[in-house]
Amino acid sequence: MIEELKLLWDLQKLDMEIMDLEKRISEYPSKKDRARNKLNEIKGELDIKLEEKERLLREKENKEKEIEQENQKIKNVEARLNYIKNQKDYLEIKKKIELAKKSNKLREDDVLKKMEEIDNIEKIVSELTQKHEKEEESISNIIKTLENEEKELESKKGLLLINRDELISKINKDMLSKYDFIRKNCRGIAVSRVNNETCEGCFMNVPPQLYNMVIKGDKIYQCPFCQRFLIYIKDDKKE
Repeated sequence: MIEELKLLWDLQKLDMEIMDLEKRISEYPSKKDRARNKLNEIKGELDIKLEEKERLLREKENKEKEIEQENQKIKNVEARLNYIKNQKDYLEIKKKIELAKKSNKLREDDVLKKMEEIDNIEKIVSELTQKHEKEEESISNIIKTLENEEKELESKKGLLLINRDELISKINKDMLSKYDFIRKNCRGIAVSRVNNETCEGCFMNVPPQLYNMVIKGDKIYQCPFCQRFLIYIKDDKKE
């Protein structure tokens, strides 16, 4: 095998490693997002319950103000009863007072109901808060682990790129340019093994004469179908 073809094959293997690392690195943002989304879901539930609690507290406060205002009105009206001489007016006002007291009783029942709802929500908020804090710590550790893994892969990729720069410095520029062109147009693979008269890049049968010349390895040949550089490597397992 001529040296330049061996260099191209080594470059191909190196580029495949880099491609694999780039693919794995590209998955980390979504992995971290999935972890954060889990936390955001709990936070979303917690926020909804907190808003609901605030709404109930406001409604309870408004009802309590209404009760206070109505009680004051009732007291004022009751204070006037002693000064009313007309029996009909007296009974009519007395009836209005009773109706006002019944309305206030309904308001008080509503306040008690809201207090019960607030208590229930507070329990849920407490549970969600604890869950959020626990999950936050867990997810923080997960993200930290993912970031460390990502940095490690980036470091490995950096070393491979250094090795690649050293390797391409030994390859003829025109041949390298051709390699890059084929790689760009052939799904990242510019050098393909040929075995049993078949190009493993496009799985097409190459002419027998070309297959024999590739085996001989005294020159660089290309697949007539996919244009990849062809290389023959003995499979020791079959020997």
